[in-house]
Amino acid sequence: MSAIPPPVEQHQQQLNEASCLVNGQNEGAAAAAAVAVDTDENNMPVEINTQDLNFDLQMVLDGFMQCKGDDGQLYLDGYLRAYSELNKFLKILGTIFNFVSHDIQKKVTILQCYRKGGAGDYYYSIQSMIEYERENNILTGSDQQSGSRTLLRLHRGLEFIGGFFSEIHKASDDSGLGSSASELYGRTLAKYHNWVLAKTASALLLMMPNKQTIVERVELGSKPITGGNTSIRAHNEALMPKVIEAMNSVYNLTQKLYEDYGLLDLP
Repeated sequence: MSAIPPPVEQHQQQLNEASCLVNGQNEGAAAAAAVAVDTDENNMPVEINTQDLNFDLQMVLDGFMQCKGDDGQLYLDGYLRAYSELNKFLKILGTIFNFVSHDIQKKVTILQCYRKGGAGDYYYSIQSMIEYERENNILTGSDQQSGSRTLLRLHRGLEFIGGFFSEIHKASDDSGLGSSASELYGRTLAKYHNWVLAKTASALLLMMPNKQTIVERVELGSKPITGGNTSIRAHNEALMPKVIEAMNSVYNLTQKLYEDYGLLDLP
């Protein structure tokens, strides 16, 4: 599919797309504000109710597998489905990951808006999105937020999340994950954050509980399955190597794609 400019869209389509983007940005701003208030009167983290999240690790695997097309395309719908489900996992972990989960929600919403908007046919894959935005001067222009730039930020986050999943999978139940999570952040996302945010995030990640606590939170926030929490844990443990492999594969393919287009440092 050639990434040529689409025909002039109807006025209502433009209004709907603009409204969707504004709403997504507002949701992100409201969520970001919650980082500052998600504490009690003693400035201690408040646990959130995870029982309504219905996190499903199989959906993460399915999304990333569906992202990779036999034609070499990286399909955006699968990518966003997987990332939306991953964000439920981050919310399950609570306040420690607020600085990540709120930003992810904002960026996923922006890309979903483009996918559903008047030019949605040009956002069916990461390749087609880059081609369309390059040909229409959207990549670095100021008139419209670039989807390619937005996805690049999610892509950088995927390196950290994939690494964190690996740390969880190989850890023993009583192993603390704070040091490894903080070190992993320093090797990945911290490279793209300012000094203040990087120091704050590193300190928060040191508060990460041990694997057993994380597993128990995930059990509470997961989609119910026959056999209860014991079955949920066994199900997730069996899926984790496949999920990590799929995440790393999509990350590496996306990294190579952005490298080939010369967009790894897209401002």
